[in-house]
Amino acid sequence: MPASALLVGVIIIPLVGAVLTPVVGGRSGRAAGPWALAVMLVTSAIALMLIVHVANVGPFSAYLGGWEPPYGIELRFDEFSASTSVICLLGTLSILFSFKYAEKELPPERIRYYYTLLLLNLTGMIGFVVTGDIFNLFVFMEILSLSGYALVAVSGERTAEMAAFKYLIMGAVSSLMVLFAIGLLYALTGSLNMADISVRLAGAEKAPAMLAIAAFTVGFMVKAALFPLHIWLPDAHAIAPSPVSAILSGLVVKTGLLGMIRIYQIYYGAKVLDLSALNTVLVWLGAISIVMGAFFAIFQEDIKMMLAYSTISNVGYIIMGLGLASQYGVIGAAVHIFNHALIKATLFLGAGAIIYRTGYRNLTDLRGIGRSMPLTTAAISIGAISIVGMPPTAGFLCKWYIALGAVEAGQPLFAVALVFGALFIFVYYIRMVNTFYFQEPVHPEILEVEEAPLSMLFPVLILAALCLIMGILGRIPLSFVEPAVTRLLAPLGG
Repeated sequence: MPASALLVGVIIIPLVGAVLTPVVGGRSGRAAGPWALAVMLVTSAIALMLIVHVANVGPFSAYLGGWEPPYGIELRFDEFSASTSVICLLGTLSILFSFKYAEKELPPERIRYYYTLLLLNLTGMIGFVVTGDIFNLFVFMEILSLSGYALVAVSGERTAEMAAFKYLIMGAVSSLMVLFAIGLLYALTGSLNMADISVRLAGAEKAPAMLAIAAFTVGFMVKAALFPLHIWLPDAHAIAPSPVSAILSGLVVKTGLLGMIRIYQIYYGAKVLDLSALNTVLVWLGAISIVMGAFFAIFQEDIKMMLAYSTISNVGYIIMGLGLASQYGVIGAAVHIFNHALIKATLFLGAGAIIYRTGYRNLTDLRGIGRSMPLTTAAISIGAISIVGMPPTAGFLCKWYIALGAVEAGQPLFAVALVFGALFIFVYYIRMVNTFYFQEPVHPEILEVEEAPLSMLFPVLILAALCLIMGILGRIPLSFVEPAVTRLLAPLGG
């Protein structure tokens, strides 16, 4: 099958699967889970073929309806688009995890709609990372955002609905900023195709072009939950069903970061603006986000709330790497987008398995759980040392590269901020591990619980194993994204 057909298929298949899920699932919703899993397995196979193709021949495009850009809609697959593999992997494992979880936590009549929303959310994310058109970038962002709001509120509980409403308000601000920026770029260039805009932008007025990238930055940073634009994230991630929390933290916030990479591809290629001032702001905001996210996490008693604040901290690492605009820094940031998704999915699904079995969310109530759920807590512990950045886990090389990027950019102070943030992160994860293994239970019955069902335990163990594998084989993803980073920074002399 031609690569262009595969590129269209990787979006169409989950979209059609989502549309058919309410029908296939029936009123009971029992068939919805296996159907959604089958859809994602097929999508994952296509994504894998696309990644092999880009590794062999480099970036490529597909033109919908045979209309070539700038008039037609372009789908573009490059090394950054390899994030589709992580989207498909986490989507597949989250759906498998949901089989038992959804039966217990959701009203039966909502189960088929839950899987519909999951597939729509994954479709939006895949479309977002492969589109070559800024308006369709917005369209796919809205698909994943609207489905995300609904997934947070899917349980129908009052607290979930309030968290979803806060998420919706902040998401609306993000969408308006991005749409405003798209309108500005279209007014300046008369085009919506990213590559074409990059060419035409070279002769555009600088002030509106700078206003556009400022609006893009604010919009995408809200989506990424960068401090202090993070206020929607803690409640949404903590209150949502755990498989949804894994997707929100592991994937949805990354769309804001990948959106920034796409916009940088336009602006760096155009050579129209000096973005050093913007990059300085991003580096400082990244450093502040690292420290503040970790600081707030230290004081959390709710395990999912702690993990939510940890996401804010790690978004800071990625933003810092992008803002440094150095080869090492951007490579580390790009790979950390992928690796952090694996780590946070491990942690959120592991926490979800514990909550499923015990009914408890607070650390005090979970004392001694490591004795009765050793596999789950071992997986969470691997995720914890990964998020801290200890070798040989997935979090180490990324953060090491970002630190090297700070030195390479002549800003070693930010490497110190990175280490300081890692120490903060170490404190609250050690607190969690200490609670699991070394404290006497408050509730004696917690020693009698069993491991979660296999459909829930298997995804957690697979993700924990990947946290180790991606650390041991970390040079592979770093080498994979290096050509894309070189092309991105080439106009800067990077």
